[in-house]
Amino acid sequence: MISLRARLAELALPLLGIKRFFSQPDRMDERLAKMRQAKSPRPAAKWQKRFTIEEDTSRSYPLVTLTPIGGPKPHAPHLLYFHGGGYVMDIAALHWEAIASLCDRLGASASVPIYPLAPEVTVTTTLPAMRALYDELAGEFGAENIAVGGDSAGGGMALALVQDLKQDGQPLPGSLVLFSPWLDATASGEGMDAIEPRDKMLAPSGLEACGTRYAGGLPLDDPRLSPLFGDLTGLPPVAVFAGTSDILVSDARRLREKLGSLGEPPAVYREAERMQHVWMLLPIPEGRAALDETAAFLRHVHVKDAL
Repeated sequence: MISLRARLAELALPLLGIKRFFSQPDRMDERLAKMRQAKSPRPAAKWQKRFTIEEDTSRSYPLVTLTPIGGPKPHAPHLLYFHGGGYVMDIAALHWEAIASLCDRLGASASVPIYPLAPEVTVTTTLPAMRALYDELAGEFGAENIAVGGDSAGGGMALALVQDLKQDGQPLPGSLVLFSPWLDATASGEGMDAIEPRDKMLAPSGLEACGTRYAGGLPLDDPRLSPLFGDLTGLPPVAVFAGTSDILVSDARRLREKLGSLGEPPAVYREAERMQHVWMLLPIPEGRAALDETAAFLRHVHVKDAL
């Protein structure tokens, strides 16, 4: 049985208009133009009591860094987090709450790129920019001390980044965290159409439209957009969280199956009944439990590696 707060969230999600956005791809560009006029959110003021929050605008995108006041705890990873939003929408307040809450649990620092959005900027520019950022952080913290994570499209970006590193023979991060990851830009996963009526946020047609805008002419099954079709061998320890009322559970299940067939199953795979897309970020008991489990996973991986 899901919590009362989760049931209330399920009722409230349609009011946000996200489902409408993804269900009407013919109006996507019009709505994105309006979104671009909104101010990009930043961490709530309450987190300034827990973190030093800095923003670097010297790159082609802003980079926000959270550092615990007094410094990170020993062996805590440095989190590189990619926000979701179909590659076309900006970071949201819910992202900041989850990122800061996870770092607070761990005593960890984080780097959060406010990466350029599609269709104005596409994958052939964005992914190399995120790779350059990772290389910079790996030089500063050590690759093994970095946890790469992301939700939805950000989860796809996180896995694509790790595949890019592996292809080039570069040091991989110590861990990988995927929240409701979007791993197949073709939006053709088995079972999506059956789940879609229960999904209060996403629709396959909208995902495909977002993927097309991010692709910039690349085929939608290109691993840079659809890392599910890339090389999945030799990944760092990975935690995957998904919900059965999210059409992207199809991507999570296929990732689990592919990793299992390689003899490298996810270290954590959590598929929660009746949970919606990115439920881990929502202010519900199930979301808090997911962040607790993520923190426990990261402690286990990074403390073990440090010993």
